[in-house]
Amino acid sequence: MFKTIDEALNFIESQRMKRSFKEFQEIIKRYHLPVDLKNVIHVAGTNGKGSTVTFIKDLLVKQGYHVGTFTSPYIIKHNERISVDGKHIPDEELLRLVNDLYPIIEKEHLSMFEIDTIIMLNYFHELDLDYHVIECGIGGLNDKTNVIQSQVAVISNIGYDHQFMLGDTLLEIASHKVGIVKEGVPLFTTEQNKEILSYFKDYCTKHQSTFYPLQVEKQYQYPYHLHFHQKKYVLHLPTYQVSNLTLALNVVDYLCDLNDEDIQAVIDDFKWPCRFEQFGHLYLDGAHNISGIEALIQTIKERKLEDVGIVFSALMDKDCQKMLDMLKEFDVVIADFDDERSQGGYIPYQKAIEIMKVKHQNIVVTGSLHFVSTVRKYVISA
Repeated sequence: MFKTIDEALNFIESQRMKRSFKEFQEIIKRYHLPVDLKNVIHVAGTNGKGSTVTFIKDLLVKQGYHVGTFTSPYIIKHNERISVDGKHIPDEELLRLVNDLYPIIEKEHLSMFEIDTIIMLNYFHELDLDYHVIECGIGGLNDKTNVIQSQVAVISNIGYDHQFMLGDTLLEIASHKVGIVKEGVPLFTTEQNKEILSYFKDYCTKHQSTFYPLQVEKQYQYPYHLHFHQKKYVLHLPTYQVSNLTLALNVVDYLCDLNDEDIQAVIDDFKWPCRFEQFGHLYLDGAHNISGIEALIQTIKERKLEDVGIVFSALMDKDCQKMLDMLKEFDVVIADFDDERSQGGYIPYQKAIEIMKVKHQNIVVTGSLHFVSTVRKYVISA
């Protein structure tokens, strides 16, 4: 049993022994852990999951609903993963639940993500919320969050990431993501690849699920515009947020009577750290795969940022060289940061940022959400 939240979190974050989805599902059943949350929106995809979750939550809260969200990874504090109406689970509640569930955690040797999942399920079950927006960790079919029964399935897009777990082709990756679609549960997606859309359509047909493929307006000039319900909305956000907002609007409109008057306010108030987040002439963007880097480059060009230097660092399981090749038009320095999964770099990130400040007007820090969140703490405390 843990006396302080720091002790509890140190323990949780040290647990790395994972098991199969089937084994985790059996644990859920053995201890009768609550998976029957009402009104669950299950979100999968290669990029944009966190932003889509936040847009959905903000829109539902604006309609007066109480909404739980489960996301990963965290940016500043572990508690961020489990939130209600945008407020993170309090330390005392997290500590209580860790201690309550510790006999199961210890006996079954649960991993960090598995621990977070069962804490989330119990916390939300106790609160009896109106909606629950749950983000997959990796994939979908075998993701530990897939123990839940959803009302709506959401897939942002399909790109190359976690190939060692999900497969080497986009269709193989798509087959994992679409595994969140339960029998009779509708699927919303902003994926545009025709082959993948055809695969999704066939999958939904076999599972008697309604398929909602959404078109995304192409954006070439900042600020961006989005049309919904015959009205126009303005986004002073990165270009890729047009797709995520499109997805969220259609999902919420399906779930409830969405008040159009609230939409622009939600857009204007939207905050999601480390997604092209600006601190003066320093920009933090958690692009960590090929699709993410593509979107980042597009955002830089559409924002017409001049004289850009890149501070880059990635994790070992990522296609680091491919991402660096895509960034070859920029001056790039590979930095190092304190993470056991880091691919390593030539110089510490603090020094890399100072070097780039002297050389360039604008600096973009990218390559890993873990790296960017580390830099964010440094920037805020400086």
